[in-house]
Amino acid sequence: MLRFLILSSLILWQCSPNRQTEIYRFDQIIVTKFPTNPPPAFPQSFFPEKANFLQSSEFKTSHIHTKEAFLHLETTESWEEIQRRIDLRVNQGDWKLIEKNSSESEVSYLLEGFIKKSLSIYLTKNGENNQLRFYFKKHSTY
Repeated sequence: MLRFLILSSLILWQCSPNRQTEIYRFDQIIVTKFPTNPPPAFPQSFFPEKANFLQSSEFKTSHIHTKEAFLHLETTESWEEIQRRIDLRVNQGDWKLIEKNSSESEVSYLLEGFIKKSLSIYLTKNGENNQLRFYFKKHSTY
C-alpha cells in the first residue's frame, strides 16, 4: 500500500502544470512562453508590482533595437490600482494619451511616446485576476 501511495504521488507530481520558460527564435522574432522578464522595449513603470508574465514576443531590426513587441501578463492587483498606476504614469509627460476607451470589463489605452513610438495597453477583468496586454511599436528607424 505504501509503494502505491509513493508511486501515485510521484505520477501526480509529474502531471502538475509546469510554468517553465520556453523560448522560440525565428531570425528576428523571439517568442517566449512564461517569460521571467518582460521585453526591454516596454516601460517597466506601467507594470503591476506582482505580475505573472504569460507570453511575450519581439520583432527586432537588429540585436539591440526592438521594432515591435507584445506582452501578456496576469496580476491579482485590483482594477482601480492598475488604472491609477497607468494614469499616473501617463501624467509624467513622456507618454501622451491619445485615446482611452472603457467598459465594465475592459479598458484600452493608446499612448504615443518620443521618437515615433506607440504603446497600446488593454486591461481585462478575468475573475479574481486582471490581465494586461501591452503592444509596442516603433515607427522610425532610429
